[in-house]
Amino acid sequence: MLKANLKNALLGAAIVVPANLMSSTAMAGTDLSLMIWDPAQLDGVQKAVEAFEETHPDIDVTVEQAPRDQFYSRLDAALGAGAGPDVMWQSSRASYYVDGGVIEPLDAYIERDGLSPDGYNPTITALYNFGGTQYGIPKDFDAWTVAYNARVFSDLGIQPPSADWTWDDMLRIGEQVKARSEGAVMPLYIYYNWNNGIVSLMQSMGGKAVDGQQGTMDSPEGIRALGMMKDLQDRGLITKVADSADLNSVNALISGTIAMAEVPSWNLSLLSRADVPEGTFHVLHLPAVDGKWASDTNGLSYMMNANSRHKDAARELIKFLTSDDGAVLHAEGGAGLPANSDPGALQAFVAANKPLAGLEDALAAQQPYPRTTTAYPAVIAGQPRINTAIMSGFYAGEISAEEAAAQIDKVLDEALK
Repeated sequence: MLKANLKNALLGAAIVVPANLMSSTAMAGTDLSLMIWDPAQLDGVQKAVEAFEETHPDIDVTVEQAPRDQFYSRLDAALGAGAGPDVMWQSSRASYYVDGGVIEPLDAYIERDGLSPDGYNPTITALYNFGGTQYGIPKDFDAWTVAYNARVFSDLGIQPPSADWTWDDMLRIGEQVKARSEGAVMPLYIYYNWNNGIVSLMQSMGGKAVDGQQGTMDSPEGIRALGMMKDLQDRGLITKVADSADLNSVNALISGTIAMAEVPSWNLSLLSRADVPEGTFHVLHLPAVDGKWASDTNGLSYMMNANSRHKDAARELIKFLTSDDGAVLHAEGGAGLPANSDPGALQAFVAANKPLAGLEDALAAQQPYPRTTTAYPAVIAGQPRINTAIMSGFYAGEISAEEAAAQIDKVLDEALK
């Protein structure tokens, strides 16, 4: 229903702008708008935009950073009125907007500029190709790490985890932190939700949440993954899920009230910029389960509004922001892990996060798979029901892992019809 409603609203908007205003070959005195959502990445985006403006003095770009929980509602309202930003971030909801007719196809621009998809992570490039047409140019690539606060381990006299750690190692170390801190330090924060946490465990075991067009949570891997995650809560190694809504795990890791925390790549700069002694933070890949440590990946892209009145200028902005130079500037300013294949982009990200020991090795060890809601966008509509009605009841002990798995499959099957 969400997709249908959005499509109906946006298809009407996509044709209201007069043809003579849809493009502009003259860019003198052009004002562009760029809409993003993550405040942690704002400095990186702004750094790249300012460099663009220096090389394009006739184009001024205004960056609007909308709160994540308001981004799509603001975007829908603007696009539905035939307006909206010239350029925008998009993620797993991109197909809705492409179907709605409000995203400009980029194939003609790509051909004109001689751009090659080989310049980007192929998984992320493919996420924004619909029906053989490219609608987005990749910005970044999600990676998942665990960072630990070395000062906490030193103060407690505990050996920190090693780079080749396992889930059992995490349990053992977590119990040591819990015992020696006498409850003053929470051992761990890990993404306990269905889409990022539970499904990643399943993937490590060789399972998957969706097979074809059916949910497959009710499987040995799905039931085991649910049980492993709830075990962390029941052991007191993570904060009770019901009490976690306002927990800022990065701030808790910085302050030392959490010893280890799962941190996605787009938040690593928050640790790098923290006012702490050198050597405080060390970064590892996720703990191995059955010899694997799978993590879900997605990546943002830059997309152009089909109703933009300055398409040539918007094209120039996207081309610059997603270039190798643009990727380096993003990284230097604190944005996420670039999707560019150029080694210089990765090195810029590692250098910008130099205070994080072990980061380069942790990134090289990633075992990514496409996020379930990215590979199957129809599932997005069912996520609130999974996370609230089902997962909250599961963590509260109201339903078993088997019951939770069966209920999640029912939601997935309905969404994928």
